[in-house]
Amino acid sequence: MDSKQFHRRLSGVQVILAALVLGFLWILWDLQVVNGAYYRSQSIRKIVYTETVEAARGEILDRYGRVLVTNRTSYQVTLNTSLMGEEEQRNGILLELLAIAQEEGVSWPDTLPISKTAPFTFTLDEATTAAKTNFDTLVSRMSGWQAARDEGADALIEKMREFFEVDPSVSDEDARALVGLLYELRLRSSDIVRTSYVFAQDVEIGFISKVKERSLTGVDIKATTVREYNTTYAAHLLGRVGAMSGAEWEIYQSQGYAMDDTVGKDGVEKAFESSLRGEAAVRYYETNEAGKVVSEYWRVDEETGEELVPEPGENVMLTLDIRLQEVLERSLAERVPELDSEDTLGASGVVIDVRDGSVLAMASYPTFDLANLYTDSTLYQQVSTDPLSPLLNRATQGLYSPGSTFKMVTAIGGLEEGIITPDTLILDTGVYRYYDDYQPACWDYRQYGRTHGNQNVTQAILNSCNVFFYDVGRQLGIEGLGEYAAAFGLGEKTGLEIYEEAGAMDSPEYTASLGQTWYGGLTLSVAIGQGNSQFTPIQLANYIATMVNGGDLYSTHLLKTVKSSDYSQVVYEYEPQLRGSLDLGEENLEAVKEGMRQVGEKYFSNLGVEVGAKTGSAQVAADLQTHAIFVCFAPYDDPQIAIALVVERGGSGSGLAPIAGDVMEYYFHAESTLEAVDGENELLR
Repeated sequence: MDSKQFHRRLSGVQVILAALVLGFLWILWDLQVVNGAYYRSQSIRKIVYTETVEAARGEILDRYGRVLVTNRTSYQVTLNTSLMGEEEQRNGILLELLAIAQEEGVSWPDTLPISKTAPFTFTLDEATTAAKTNFDTLVSRMSGWQAARDEGADALIEKMREFFEVDPSVSDEDARALVGLLYELRLRSSDIVRTSYVFAQDVEIGFISKVKERSLTGVDIKATTVREYNTTYAAHLLGRVGAMSGAEWEIYQSQGYAMDDTVGKDGVEKAFESSLRGEAAVRYYETNEAGKVVSEYWRVDEETGEELVPEPGENVMLTLDIRLQEVLERSLAERVPELDSEDTLGASGVVIDVRDGSVLAMASYPTFDLANLYTDSTLYQQVSTDPLSPLLNRATQGLYSPGSTFKMVTAIGGLEEGIITPDTLILDTGVYRYYDDYQPACWDYRQYGRTHGNQNVTQAILNSCNVFFYDVGRQLGIEGLGEYAAAFGLGEKTGLEIYEEAGAMDSPEYTASLGQTWYGGLTLSVAIGQGNSQFTPIQLANYIATMVNGGDLYSTHLLKTVKSSDYSQVVYEYEPQLRGSLDLGEENLEAVKEGMRQVGEKYFSNLGVEVGAKTGSAQVAADLQTHAIFVCFAPYDDPQIAIALVVERGGSGSGLAPIAGDVMEYYFHAESTLEAVDGENELLR
């Protein structure tokens, strides 16, 4: 290559390099000078956060479309300490927030088991089990905290002040409030508590205004929804929602839930969680370096390009008639205290549609204020420690011997197995003398020295003649009694969607499991509803429903339909679930029902509807009043509803007839009384 050609190539390379340098310089000029301000603002604002936005839960309605549980807009305060700067700046912001909260009377979660004022003392005796466990776990993990704890609460507070770099000039009270807040945040950052920290919920406009005025970095006030109850009734059924626990997270995480989601905790809210819960969505928001949100946008579907916004939950319509529920609850509250018994405790009642097992009303007394119970710590403490156990749903969890209300099982078993016919007569001699060593007496003979004489099955039900049922039960045997009890669903869960106890039918095996000895004479006690048999009120109601509908045992249920969030479509409609069927002889069934009709005639002659009924008294202990039990159905010729009532230590079951009368009066005359029953928002004790 000659010298001229070399210089031409060198010049070309120099030109290219010069162009590249000039281009680079132009880019720098454009970035830093021409568009510097724009790109600087872009770099500042590109702090992107994501949050899961929950959808509104669906509403809960009664069978006639009355809204029982809905949502209302609320505001909650959350904290993002990552935006608050170093410890000194962060502590200043939080102290200012705490001061505003104290001024406005806003409370915040603080489970640190140390008194709020100096001299500091541990309050572990007042703390929940979870709070104690969390405290022990965090203290053991933090360097020097355990040694300080061993010295006392004052030493631990001082150690926490040091760790969280609380200014020495901050007063003891303010410092305690601050370290309590930082303690809560530390529990979560240490993965001891897995729910997000919400500083305050349902805050008022005064608090919101003051926080906004101060422009507190990292303090965010967000609109959310909370459950609102349009009724004070059915507290044991409707249930509540709350933050997910660790155990619940293990169940729900595979269903796409976030760790800090709100879920149904019990009752209908829990049973129909999958329908009520909406579809959450992810929202992105960008903040500047001061923490101010400068833009928001939703996650986009990769295939369609559409924004994925929250989808509200579906609406659940129950089988309950809330007005009938109100009648039942008010009747229990008014009439139970008037019973002729000084030992009366709680009570319950269930009303079932005999045609499909749907629950029309279900009450447990005493009840509680569901709307405020879990937000008012004083009220919760009062209710949770009440010896009458208002939180217990006695209708589904109370277990009671059925007393004489079981005698229809014995009667039908004897009739269907050919042991007796409707015309068979058994002589009541006052004492049943079949066994040499066990000779129980009839109640009438024991109390008044009288006998019932010859009794057929109808008369035996009317007179509740023990001797008659001793004899039939002995011949049917404990296996036969167990078989027919099971056919009526006794001693088994009924299929209800909310929590219920199974109970138990007495038998040699069950008695042995209790550490007791079985002997043949115990069959006599079982035949009249005593012994170790334990059933729930809802089982008793469903047993009567099964008998009077001809033998079809349906699962009980609270669900009627599920409708779309805008009510435009029926998403799901419940179909009755037949669990079993008894092919009962018509003549046999009529003989038993006639006995119940004659019992009902004694109590409901003025109702205008013919009723079949049976009373019962279940033994508790020799020195205690018996449980009062009452079951009935109506109308007699074309049964629609079955009712079971239980009052703990209520004495005679006949005393419960007026409660059943109140229910049937409303049910069969609803057109004239539909709006007559009032008293909403009154707490029944």
